[in-house]
Amino acid sequence: MATIVSFDGKLAPVPDHEVEGVRRLVTSGLQYDPCPFIKEGSRVEVVHGPLKGVVGLLVKKGPNARLVLSVDLISSAVAVTVDAADVKAY
Repeated sequence: MATIVSFDGKLAPVPDHEVEGVRRLVTSGLQYDPCPFIKEGSRVEVVHGPLKGVVGLLVKKGPNARLVLSVDLISSAVAVTVDAADVKAY
């Protein structure tokens, strides 16, 4: 079974287990924070902290996101760990 929602004017099913999981979390009393839905391999921009404005490739998700910052012309890159809440899709 699925819940039906409208997305961009089109009907789309949302699996009941996804809705139920969020409902249970919200009513559980546990601490939670919203987080961006970003997939590994996506380009992201840092939106808070000393790297604000820097764009990189997300290579690891989790509380401590791992970003790769590269200079393609010289085939060089560095990796850095940032708070996952500090990045958004680019």
